Amino acid sequence: MADRIVVAGGGASGLAAAIFAAENGARVTILEHKDRVGKKILMTGNGRCNLTNMSDVHGKYYSSDTKSLDRIYDTLVRFDAVRTRDFFKSIGLYTKEKRDGGVYPVSEQASIVLDVLRSACDMLGVEIRTDCEITAVRPVRTGGGMVHVTQYACSASGSDKTVRSKDKIAYDRLILATGGKAAPVSGSDGSGYELAKRIGHSVIEPLPALVQLRCAGSFFKALSGVRAQSRVRLLIDGREAACEEGELQLVDYGISGIPVFQMSRLASRALHEGKQCEAVINFLPYIDNTEIEKAENRIFAQDMDANIQKFSYKTVEEFLSGLVHKKVAAVVCRQNGIASGETLGHTNVSKIERCIRMLADFRVKITAPNAFENAQVCCGGVPLDEVDDNFMSRRCPNVYIVGELLDCDGICGGYNLQWAWATGAIAGAAAARGIEDRI
Repeated sequence: MADRIVVAGGGASGLAAAIFAAENGARVTILEHKDRVGKKILMTGNGRCNLTNMSDVHGKYYSSDTKSLDRIYDTLVRFDAVRTRDFFKSIGLYTKEKRDGGVYPVSEQASIVLDVLRSACDMLGVEIRTDCEITAVRPVRTGGGMVHVTQYACSASGSDKTVRSKDKIAYDRLILATGGKAAPVSGSDGSGYELAKRIGHSVIEPLPALVQLRCAGSFFKALSGVRAQSRVRLLIDGREAACEEGELQLVDYGISGIPVFQMSRLASRALHEGKQCEAVINFLPYIDNTEIEKAENRIFAQDMDANIQKFSYKTVEEFLSGLVHKKVAAVVCRQNGIASGETLGHTNVSKIERCIRMLADFRVKITAPNAFENAQVCCGGVPLDEVDDNFMSRRCPNVYIVGELLDCDGICGGYNLQWAWATGAIAGAAAARGIEDRI
């Protein structure tokens, strides 16, 4: 008789694991915490689902243990973006690649991705049980084990739930694919970390990643809604830890946008460790900072006196608004003691020069990442050296750990979903075939 495999979690990694296990002859049951599988998939890529990325993966992933990066890249060679596209094509989904390497369904609908995954599960006879909570995992020394499951009956609104049944499900192999803590509305409530701990694993403190950063400064309320092409540097204890360029978004509590997301995991970890974090924003990324410092830039230095004379009737805010968003210009003026309505002709030139330098070197103290509710992924999780190359636990035989539960997170652009597909596929196939086999 085929081995029975239980998959805890019906997200991206769990669905991939279930499909690959079933394709290799296993009897598979998915236990999903929410009322349906794949809710987080629907949220990815702003509802378009950035499935993967065809670009080189090196430098796109992080782990608390830098030695684990080689293992991450080995995994992504074994099951790369090409294999991901082939997999989805095999279950009826065609994809397209964009200029940045991002891969999307041709329809650019995340719902279609979930549809084909669910259809594949149906075709392969995968049993899906929703509204389930795993309360315990009981491994058996001779192999396999038992999961204790409470199944709930939920009201139509989902606000109330009552216990429908309590059950024990035997497994030959168990795949933990519960997700982390990011976007808990999708079902990622962190319960998988506790299950991992109960079977002997350590867990590096999960923290929000790919998330907005909260900053000190009352002026952020005045800047809320601004979008600006900027260069952002992250300083940790005064040393540069990251530098990103792209569209910065300013919100009433701090900073957001892709450049911020890309460096947020570094800020989250540093703040957790009690270190000081600062963001240095260059609102003039097309101008070299050294040119401004040397007063050699043709826009501001060579023509400064001429511009001041020519536009002496303009306010300083108006002058600066020709270069940056007017809200930014207004805040910078206030920071340098220039009153609203003050004209170029009545302002000390040194104040104007300080404004220009601040536009290229606008410093804010980072106080905290936004909460898990706002994060796309987590950093932290089960250390990679506690699982083997097929993601089977080194602490508890016949239990596999995949996806976001592991201490691996990628930058924006489809890299985190690629990790989910890859680990799920490898673990699912290995669990069905036996731990010595590889995909």
